[in-house]
Amino acid sequence: MEGYLDFKSKPREYVEARIEEARAEARLAEEMLRRELYQNAANKAFMALKALVSALVVSRLDALAKDGKRREWYERVGYAAPTTGLVKIAKDLEALGIKGIEPAVKTALMLHRFAYNGFDPNFVDYSDVDEVVSDIRQVLDFVERAVQQIAGPDGGGR
Repeated sequence: MEGYLDFKSKPREYVEARIEEARAEARLAEEMLRRELYQNAANKAFMALKALVSALVVSRLDALAKDGKRREWYERVGYAAPTTGLVKIAKDLEALGIKGIEPAVKTALMLHRFAYNGFDPNFVDYSDVDEVVSDIRQVLDFVERAVQQIAGPDGGGR
């Protein structure tokens, strides 16, 4: 299938593509912030982190998936960093030494809710723009640091 990158047959290319996706989404989030499009910026920050998590999962799949049931889940859906599995994945990655990923994921999930619901107090915990902007910046800072660590000093994948 054209446009589909299989993480099993080309793991390095898959990780590089997800890293580039994380970078692109982060750049778009910054642009949306400049334009004061906060819900769009929140969504792009979430998407940047989600792409980063997918890259981290694939690059550490053997360490994450030690038993059969866990490997099956990571190979079936976990590699794509599904929204409903992000907290568990973050806990697994944190246990492997990816410091700060769990709070970044939890913040990104709050931003994801905000992206769809705005400031509706029935659905989100944010009450003003400054809180949202602060969380977007926190997630983008984490993504930037993590991408630099994965990509290395030359910008390419490991």
